[in-house]
Amino acid sequence: MKSRFFAKVIAAAVITFAAVSPSISDDAAGAPPYKAYVDMKTFMEHVLSPSAAVIWRVNGVIIDAKGEHDLSPKTDDDWEQIVSGTATLAEATNALMIPGRARDASWNPYVKKLADAADKAYRAAEEHDLKSISEVSDQLDGICAACHRHYGLE
Repeated sequence: MKSRFFAKVIAAAVITFAAVSPSISDDAAGAPPYKAYVDMKTFMEHVLSPSAAVIWRVNGVIIDAKGEHDLSPKTDDDWEQIVSGTATLAEATNALMIPGRARDASWNPYVKKLADAADKAYRAAEEHDLKSISEVSDQLDGICAACHRHYGLE
């Protein structure tokens, strides 16, 4: 008699636990709520281009009445701006692949090249490795230009 009672209590506990526990299948069934909030032109102008400009600037020089001014990073604050810009660019590549923004089957391979370059630049910025960031800066032009040519965005 006692064993039947305990069996019922255990069965009731298992049923109660199962009823209130989140189901793995419930989590897997719902699609992630990805949403593009701005159009591609706005995304490029306000997210990608400013982030890429941080990388491009490391090879820059300004010439004015006072002479040449090398734009490569010199202070910890300069390096922190590069770390921030490269991290933003690397993470923004994920946003390029969300539904509604990814254009076709060729899109993600272009984005992957950009992501790899941004990741390399981020890691180099963390190490204050100007040579590696300069190399990525040189590569970005080609990566961006190839994608823009393919999609007629020149």
